Amino acid sequence: MKNFDPTYNSIPKTEIHIHLEGSIRTQTIIDIAKEYDLKLPAYEVSELDRHVKVHDQMRDLETVLEAFGIFQDSITSPEIVERIAWELFEDAAKQNIRLFEVRFSPDWAFHGHNLDWDACLDGLLRAQVRAEQEFDMAIGYIAITSRGMGADSCVKTVDWAIRHREHILGVDLADGELLHPMSDFVKPMRKAKEAGLKVTVHSGEDTPASAVIDTINTFRPDRIGHGIHSIEDMRAVGLIKERNITLEVNPWSNYLTNSVRTIEEHPLKRLFDLGVKVTINSDDPEVLETNLNNEYRIAHEVLGMSMENIAMCNRFAYEASFIAEEKKKRIWEKYFL
Repeated sequence: MKNFDPTYNSIPKTEIHIHLEGSIRTQTIIDIAKEYDLKLPAYEVSELDRHVKVHDQMRDLETVLEAFGIFQDSITSPEIVERIAWELFEDAAKQNIRLFEVRFSPDWAFHGHNLDWDACLDGLLRAQVRAEQEFDMAIGYIAITSRGMGADSCVKTVDWAIRHREHILGVDLADGELLHPMSDFVKPMRKAKEAGLKVTVHSGEDTPASAVIDTINTFRPDRIGHGIHSIEDMRAVGLIKERNITLEVNPWSNYLTNSVRTIEEHPLKRLFDLGVKVTINSDDPEVLETNLNNEYRIAHEVLGMSMENIAMCNRFAYEASFIAEEKKKRIWEKYFL
């Protein structure tokens, strides 16, 4: 489903919800496996794609999350982390993405090969500096704390992000919302916010509107990842608007994870029409075989959003971006005005 139609490719874009771990090229996975003697189910791109790509709608979100094992095992060194990030920035630049926030889960991504988090961050920063210079992008990083790794992992991740808040813009509470009660994560997430980090929370992806309401009241997030089921309850919609919360929406991902029954039923445009600040993102482009151009195509050709609507979504992303004002303003005024 990757798309490079000039209709969409030529548009300067923002993206504020994309996972580094779901953005590794298949050829890169193969290269890493050969270099580090890792076992793969196949060593040809076309064959390995059958194991690392989700092309059809899955049963639920948890089923899709299971597809990440090979990606996780590929994160073998700080140098590989730098390569993965650099290649993601290359792919973003080809789509004319100019304002770009990338999130990663240090405890999930780096623990498989017992990597040093600070050394991996150094690699990420090297890739960031190079990409910002070569591609004229504004880039920022968000640290994910994964619900599935427990409360202790959340504490560790938040403390690490606070120590590195010069480079880590915010924290994201992610992973399957159904299986892990939010009460386990309230204290560290509030600590992050009190320390000056921005906060975004995955909510309302595979959970009802009531979960979005609870998330807003519990965590007071700046943004919400997905949030699409808020459409089911106007109280949730009203609260999102009242608190000026921006939704990070990922249409094709929501379809593949069975969070919406059909792509035509996706509520992106309905939320927009209700005055909710929605943004358009690709989530895990390599796992889901999508890119931001494809998400724009879906928004326009399938969901009926006008190009002016899509431009406004970019505006929402710019306004809600965690990237420093001076840095993002330069990019916005150069490419979007």
